[in-house]
Amino acid sequence: MQNTFGRIGRHLIAGLLAALSGLLVTADALAVPSMARQTGYACSKCHAGYPELTNFGRQFKLGGYTMSSKEWDNLPLAERLPISGALQISRTSTSDVTAGGTNGNGATPTDFPHDRKVIAQTAALYYGGKITDNAGALIQYNYDGVEQKWGMEMFDARWAKDTQLAGKDAIFGVTLNNSPTVSDIYNSTPAWGFPHTGTAAKQMPIASQIDMTLASKVAGIGAYLWWDDLIYAELANYRTAKTGAFRFVAAGQRWNNPENFGFVVDGNAPYWRLALQQQFGPHTVEVGTYGMISKVWQDVTDQSLGSNRYRDIAYDAHYHYLEGDHSASVGATFIDEKKDWNSAVQAAGMTSNASDTLKTLRIDSHYYWRRMWGGGVQYFKATGSSNDLAYNTGDALMGSANGSPNTKGWMYELNYFPVEQVKLALRYTRFQQFNGASTNYDGTGRNASDNNTVYLLGWFLF
Repeated sequence: MQNTFGRIGRHLIAGLLAALSGLLVTADALAVPSMARQTGYACSKCHAGYPELTNFGRQFKLGGYTMSSKEWDNLPLAERLPISGALQISRTSTSDVTAGGTNGNGATPTDFPHDRKVIAQTAALYYGGKITDNAGALIQYNYDGVEQKWGMEMFDARWAKDTQLAGKDAIFGVTLNNSPTVSDIYNSTPAWGFPHTGTAAKQMPIASQIDMTLASKVAGIGAYLWWDDLIYAELANYRTAKTGAFRFVAAGQRWNNPENFGFVVDGNAPYWRLALQQQFGPHTVEVGTYGMISKVWQDVTDQSLGSNRYRDIAYDAHYHYLEGDHSASVGATFIDEKKDWNSAVQAAGMTSNASDTLKTLRIDSHYYWRRMWGGGVQYFKATGSSNDLAYNTGDALMGSANGSPNTKGWMYELNYFPVEQVKLALRYTRFQQFNGASTNYDGTGRNASDNNTVYLLGWFLF
């Protein structure tokens, strides 16, 4: 299947290069196309440059994806099924796949199985839109060309109702979803923040926030309130979706795969969100906070090691200007995570500390002209406690010789929409520091800059 996708990718990339030179106009088209068919609007009504939402797009999501045109409501049932698809073709090029290593103990090209190859990164099927007058869903089931498996990537089903509260208009809703922050309406939270797609790069920082590792592995039920176009509040609780009535939201997860060890929730994981928004003509400003408390098994196959406790508190802000041909935005999020290691893990000599912290900052800005040309830039930085036993793994790509998780750098991305249902992207990621150092971060001579990547993407919606 992978070879077939590769052949398709090469043909599509060739077609895209022709489109870059020949297509200079936009056309009415689609975001998740089934939602466009349902509402009768082009994707630019909901998206400044997908997946970034406009105010109208936020209202559509808060309303349970149920807004529809009279023309759509009058169609036969078979024609109202909100089914869409997507295909992402990409190529990732790492700066140096052999840098570092003496006596053969460093990275080799085999550590980068997808580097400089055109792959079908994602082939997705969506259910996106209305179920009943008060219920709808955005569900993505896809083939992951990097991990080479099928699975439930995104699940957000919700029920919503317009109401009055303290004499003001309000929307009350309930959501069932499979990832913390995927229910959110702003692009400053992790599930929807920039970059909007990952790459096939093998190398990753040694530490990341727990919410990023739970995506597609949990089921959460939450209630939310949108009041007076001013306040957004949400409370939810997540549990591992390995068993139970909601395990279908994690369909495709390989629970016995060692890559999942340490990222399975033990019991409940409560999540909360609060944001304030103000709109002034073409300007929209949001400030907010969100967080989660969870316990995660150190090794789900050996529960004698117990579970570690995570406490995440985050703050975010987002500004969006949208008028005429111009769309500009600035977003920021800061996540403060504390991890308390279980006493059994400490006794087993798997951590140098009783607790660790990890603080992550991301600041990005985007601009689009006529929803056709644009791009973004982001500064990212992660700092945390040094932990030699946990982070100095000896891995030639992702180990930290000094036991530090500190990583920082920049991302730059250019976007072109030849038509609204096609997005072409060129991204460059530049690391100034990786796992605690700028040079020789892994102890084999590999530098942070060796992990710099160039990423090409063709994103097709239909």
